[in-house]
Amino acid sequence: MHTVARPTVDQIDALGTALSLVALPEFEDGNGHVNVGHYYRLHMEAGDAAFQRLGFDEDYRDRTGHSVFSVEHHIKFLDESLVGDELSVHLRLLGVSAKALHAQTILVNRSRGTVANTLEFLELHVDLTTRRTTAMPQHLIAPLEALRDEHAALPWGLPLAGPLGVR
Repeated sequence: MHTVARPTVDQIDALGTALSLVALPEFEDGNGHVNVGHYYRLHMEAGDAAFQRLGFDEDYRDRTGHSVFSVEHHIKFLDESLVGDELSVHLRLLGVSAKALHAQTILVNRSRGTVANTLEFLELHVDLTTRRTTAMPQHLIAPLEALRDEHAALPWGLPLAGPLGVR
């Protein structure tokens, strides 16, 4: 079995921060740590913020009638977080095609200096009128490909789900 060494917080910070917060008391579950549902919500909020910065914002949707749909998610828990811990979420773009994006959000527990969990996901670019996939415009693809290449050149990785990816 091949093990991927986890990156340091400093290495992950090179991705930029999509979301930063302190774990609130309402995040705690009966086991005394942050509940799965709150982790998932944080990943989704960070993904939305990152995608807006990449051009998939409300203006784009209103002008073009296009958006992205989530089609697959895999969450992996690596460490726990407690109420009061400082957390940050970062996006790593793994793959891009004309109609799809493969990415991973990484939730860092800054108080512990660890990767708490990751969410790997696949998004499809969709025409909201036909509800079918459609190619992204070149003005979005070019910067996405550049970001994918930048992220691929980083000297670290995290475990992935395996078969999930852009085809």
